[in-house]
Amino acid sequence: MTAFKRTWPQRLAALGLLGALLLSACSVGEGSDDESSESVEQKLVVGADEDGYTTEGAEADVGQYPLNVNIFESLVRMDENYEIEPSLATKWEFVAPNTWRFELREGVEFHDGTPFDAEAVKYSFDRVAKTGGGTPGFEKGGTKVVDDYTVEITPQFDNRRLLEQLVHPSYSIIAPDSNPGEEPIGTGPFSLVEYKRQQRIVVERYDGYWGEPAQLEEITFSFLPDPNARRLALEAGEVDLVLDVAREAIPDLESKGFLIAESQPGAYSAMYLNISGQKGYTILQDSNVRHAIGYAIDRETLIGGIFEGLATDEQTMVPSRLLGESGASEVEGFTYDQAEAERLLDESGWTMGSGGVREKDGEPLRLELINGFPSASDHGAVPEYIQGQLGDVGIEVEIVKTPDTASYEERLATGEGDIWMEQGSQNDANPLFLPALLFWSVGLFGDIGYQQL
Repeated sequence: MTAFKRTWPQRLAALGLLGALLLSACSVGEGSDDESSESVEQKLVVGADEDGYTTEGAEADVGQYPLNVNIFESLVRMDENYEIEPSLATKWEFVAPNTWRFELREGVEFHDGTPFDAEAVKYSFDRVAKTGGGTPGFEKGGTKVVDDYTVEITPQFDNRRLLEQLVHPSYSIIAPDSNPGEEPIGTGPFSLVEYKRQQRIVVERYDGYWGEPAQLEEITFSFLPDPNARRLALEAGEVDLVLDVAREAIPDLESKGFLIAESQPGAYSAMYLNISGQKGYTILQDSNVRHAIGYAIDRETLIGGIFEGLATDEQTMVPSRLLGESGASEVEGFTYDQAEAERLLDESGWTMGSGGVREKDGEPLRLELINGFPSASDHGAVPEYIQGQLGDVGIEVEIVKTPDTASYEERLATGEGDIWMEQGSQNDANPLFLPALLFWSVGLFGDIGYQQL
């Protein structure tokens, strides 16, 4: 969640709910074991979520993020054990007090024939610097060309984590003087064939790739924001594979012979509580009310019911596998305790009214739940479940649906809402990634008040 800029209410409190599993499904074709690889067309059509690319300005990122289609490459990459490996950079070293020096791979060309060199790295990172520098903290003049295949990077703050941050596709290397919003040109194993906004992006195998060539000849990513539309496209044979399968669709797909592939928990569903004190939205400044919300939610039933067991109960937005078993066990949060929730509300003077809604000084305990990011449909029945759970302790919840990311962000910019439903992801191997992103004053979202909580 680091590639776009968002405006938030001045102060929010995070109340983690679940580390939800991302799922994908692919069809199992009849007779596939008997067919030779030569007889099968090496093309793949993928049903993806909404088109989240930015197409204008210095933030243009078509083909990079959030859907990385392997047009571009970073200086380094990470293996399954979170170890850094060479990519466009072959060697690197830290030069005190705050500089990283990289030796670059020679003999690499961009898809348009332009040589890859230190100037390309400087162009790419200077471009990120124009929009604030991203998580690594690139700054104007901070990337220097030493020679054709050596570059030095000095971020705007002491950053020993820069190396692992460069793995992120947002910091890929693009061809000098090119614009990913108009014509994405990289060094990756695939090159662009076509991009039609909100419809599809098509890439083909780049035969001049410096590394091991891709097995597929062509990949088409069709943007289908509605999860039901993705499922129907899969069943109709219009796509070969779909991403982010709706939980409720899994039993039916499995019964029809489709393979469901489960990823490790990396995404999370969470509620953010607005404690900014903005007029009309001051109730959650009371810590007793916030804690009551935490105690009022039965996570076990939520996981077993709505999530059908395809989620883990997390007390933090950081995936447990990054904390380690011992570290994760030390994180204490809320357990389901309806009596404790009611006690806290009583203590704060919220008494139960005749209609089942608590009141204080003649005002009802009514909250607005904004559903949600990236869109209301992504959260399924979770908001209604939360509404019911809070209703059981006397908190009335009105659900406000936002159909897409843009409308959610427009609402978020006003700060009008008490509870904000979001899905996010940990796209960095360091456990401090999300906390630093939100709570560190010089983090990517450090100017929006998280660090003051």
